[in-house]
Amino acid sequence: MEIQQLRHLIAAVECGNLLKAASRCNISQSGLSRSIASLEESLGVQLLHRKPKGVEPTVFGLRVLARAHLILNEIARCTEDIRSIQACEIGDLTFGITQNYGYYAIPELVSNLNADLPGIHLTIETGGFLDLVERLKTGAIDFVFGLLGPIDDDDELVVDRMREHHSRVVGRKAHPLAMKEGEVTPTELATARWATLRSSGFQRNFTYFFTSQGLAPPVQAVRTDSLELICKTIANSDLLAVLPPDVARQQIIDESLVILDCDAPAEQTDVGVVTRKGSLVTQQRKEVLSRLEKLFPR
Repeated sequence: MEIQQLRHLIAAVECGNLLKAASRCNISQSGLSRSIASLEESLGVQLLHRKPKGVEPTVFGLRVLARAHLILNEIARCTEDIRSIQACEIGDLTFGITQNYGYYAIPELVSNLNADLPGIHLTIETGGFLDLVERLKTGAIDFVFGLLGPIDDDDELVVDRMREHHSRVVGRKAHPLAMKEGEVTPTELATARWATLRSSGFQRNFTYFFTSQGLAPPVQAVRTDSLELICKTIANSDLLAVLPPDVARQQIIDESLVILDCDAPAEQTDVGVVTRKGSLVTQQRKEVLSRLEKLFPR
């Protein structure tokens, strides 16, 4: 098995056509076909279904593809580390954070790292937990930090829970439910309209909160990956949202937003880190994880 053969296989599947894949790889179609055929011969399995209008991966091809992405990402990381050492720098680090931490904790951590260790180069991806975990599995990112969502048992992942995290229902001060005396009931929450995160983990928990109580899930008028958009939207409408109080801290202080007196959908989760078992522990990764541990003591 050769690295170039893996690149050719990935291109063939992504393009769905050997001619287009050959063009992308700057190789002849016959050369690309021979490369993939040689890989199939070495593994003793068929990796592609060859059809008149293109190619599709077999069940064996899908498994090799997953590993191929991981291998190529690790090679890229290795190259980055060597270049950093040659330049006398600490090196590059790519990690993912769930959306809320783009607004607190992580910005402070990044600022301090930039001041203390100017040789470290960070690439930070934000997104839903499950989406980031998929990126972690391919080796595209080094670890995931943030609100831990539900994931199936996976021998390749290591989950390190740091502490509990609680979100609340937030709306504008003049929202009818915010002005109500006494606790807001789940039935009343089910009649409201919402602005929510579109990540699959949040959506699953949000829906379960209502269905587990025999209620139909409420209307989600806005679904987005942007917490900033959610904050601004609910401040100027009668939509509700489930937010960590720290995200809307300033709006709560100036009373443009208030926390409702009620249980919250997807209220309690854990904060933690997910890594890939056996992945390389670099100096820069140790430094960032050490600082995260200090920010979120157990």
